[in-house]
Amino acid sequence: MNQYEFSRRAAHAEVLLSQGKYDHAEMILEGLMATGFEEISIVRMMALAKIGQGNFSQAEELCRMLVSQQPDEAYGHYLLAVVRDHYRDFAGAHLHLDEAIRLEPDNSGFFAFKASLFLHRQEYDRALEYADTGLRLDAENTQALNARASALIGLNRKDEAFRTIHKSLETDPENADTHANMGWSLLHLGKSDEALEHFKTSLQLEPGSQFAKNGLLEAMKAKFPVYRYFLMAMLYLSKMTGRNKWAWIIGGYVTYRILVSAAKEYSTLKPFLVPLILLMALFFISSWIFSPLMNLYLLTNKYGRYSLEAGQKESARLVGISLAVSLISFILFLISGNSGFISTGFVAFGLMIPLGSMNNPDTNNGLKKLRYASAILTVIAIIHGFLAIFGSTFDSAFFYIFIIGLIAYQWFANYVLINE
Repeated sequence: MNQYEFSRRAAHAEVLLSQGKYDHAEMILEGLMATGFEEISIVRMMALAKIGQGNFSQAEELCRMLVSQQPDEAYGHYLLAVVRDHYRDFAGAHLHLDEAIRLEPDNSGFFAFKASLFLHRQEYDRALEYADTGLRLDAENTQALNARASALIGLNRKDEAFRTIHKSLETDPENADTHANMGWSLLHLGKSDEALEHFKTSLQLEPGSQFAKNGLLEAMKAKFPVYRYFLMAMLYLSKMTGRNKWAWIIGGYVTYRILVSAAKEYSTLKPFLVPLILLMALFFISSWIFSPLMNLYLLTNKYGRYSLEAGQKESARLVGISLAVSLISFILFLISGNSGFISTGFVAFGLMIPLGSMNNPDTNNGLKKLRYASAILTVIAIIHGFLAIFGSTFDSAFFYIFIIGLIAYQWFANYVLINE
């Protein structure tokens, strides 16, 4: 292959990368790398192709090759930051991105990505700072505009956020991320119908966008008024930092215990406190099982089936089975009077919490931990069911083990999810 043909194929691969056809680009790049021509731009494009296909381990090897061969080239450090961000190594991502910014301080895209890293950690002030820096370098940088809008939403400056998103749409009306961003912003306001249209547009432009798929699911579920307000509350809580989330969880639990104690001690206050206690308990339980129950409903909808991930479908089905077992157990108690059925019904209902949340973590490590804990609780629940039903007794040693385990699971799951 002569130099002209090499350059022609390299240019073709670059066009394919810009079109998001990463697999086709990789095939061409593999052929070029096999020719023996040593050109660092081919390695760079191959790293992009690997990242585009989600092959981050091989992408990291190529990125490190880029950095070692050309340590003063900013783009290699930027790509390595992208890879480290995928592995949720935010310290490593910041380190490489800072080096890229040092080498190329006028690249608005680097500052936009820096803003997105701070968004991951709910550090909205820092995210806004870097997004604004990127926009000073390029006022029409769509990634920086989207990051700025997300930061403003996090800071509860919704009017400014919408103005920013509208500017982004004017700059690039066919940007899938901007439409998805607009959809999520509308969900924060409870405008699920408008949000749904933006998510649909986003998926038409980029069918594989998980950000838009998740938004589409929430918008579809938010058509139910009760879920709409529940979602708004969850979105508000999601904007909190890890420390504030723990403060809210612990504060809520302490408040709940104080109200329960007060209701027991002061009979005159009991009629007023009991409804409040029940509302708090319902809110905490719904935060674990409401979403998977709605996902179970979406399994009957063709758009829902398309948008749900495998883990979401699994949790929805298992929660459905657990709910069915609970309801059947209560019915059998009414028919037979066997008190073992009523405790089995309660345990099966409680099992919906781990089964509905075990697939929530984003990392494989987090998934393994919660799935393992859920499996243990399921085994305990099954053992209790057999002992209680065949012994015609409400409780067993395993009933109390399950209750303690369920409480421990909720604290453990919060720890895993907040620390991801």
